[in-house]
Amino acid sequence: MLSGKAANVTLPAGSWGGPYTTPTGEQVTVYASSVYPVDPSIGQRWANFLDSLVHGSELSSVTVFLAPEVQIDRFCGSDAIACYSSQEDLLIAPGDDPASDLSAEAVVTHEYGHHIAAHRSDAPWDALDYGTKRWSSVMQVCARARKGELAPGAEDPVRYDVNPGEGFAESYRVLNERKAGRAETPWQIVSRSLYPSDAALAALDQDVVSPWTGDTATTTSARFTRKVRTRTSAFTTPLDGTLKVTVKASAGTRVMVDVFAAGARVIHATGGAVARSTTVCGARTYRVRVHATKGNGWFSLAVAKP
Repeated sequence: MLSGKAANVTLPAGSWGGPYTTPTGEQVTVYASSVYPVDPSIGQRWANFLDSLVHGSELSSVTVFLAPEVQIDRFCGSDAIACYSSQEDLLIAPGDDPASDLSAEAVVTHEYGHHIAAHRSDAPWDALDYGTKRWSSVMQVCARARKGELAPGAEDPVRYDVNPGEGFAESYRVLNERKAGRAETPWQIVSRSLYPSDAALAALDQDVVSPWTGDTATTTSARFTRKVRTRTSAFTTPLDGTLKVTVKASAGTRVMVDVFAAGARVIHATGGAVARSTTVCGARTYRVRVHATKGNGWFSLAVAKP
């Protein structure tokens, strides 16, 4: 297990470091265990490294603690090489390479991927468990989790390798290694089924630099006549999340609203005003049918989608 979860961590006595200012003007907080000799250049090097990663404003909130294996075992668990606490924005990682084919930089990059996820929304899911919005949509995390192929949030050894939260952190590592022109660290922590495509890496990059912040809504209106009793519209849903459909009819008009995804009806409701939600989980096109059961008035259709 590469990464674990830490909580309520108090840095050991004698730890040294603090905020460092990078050449780009970013402030990054780095502490090191007393096991390492006090050397501000070490903290500065790691602050500069973190600033070199694809990041957003969340960089200023992270605290990095560099520790030897014995302290990592204490904070992260004996099976973990490193860990991250979202409650404390704390990243605990080795100050030296854990293995010949695993650098300390690769480990820190993976853990910083968790910090990215902790500061992004993938509503209605937790981005720490599912990954960020665009990446998880491209990777079909929701649909694959429903099928039992993936196990969001799994920390047990049996399902850890299909935890999409860990797959996201590993994908973030790959993204940064490619951008920096570094040799790619072997993909051996999670299932190969979570290895990112170019489209997934592009989506992840966008999630970091231009985070998804909420649903977008559109409203249209139309009128029923004696001859035209049904109105149908279609739209795309490139992102997974919550889809909300609201129909409001003018006085004296009642409607029946049906929403379809891939031919299956996912919403059915009647009345003068209808507001219903459903979860977009892999479907990329929807169709809304509004049928007048009474009256010839106007109606408005509002669609809010991720």
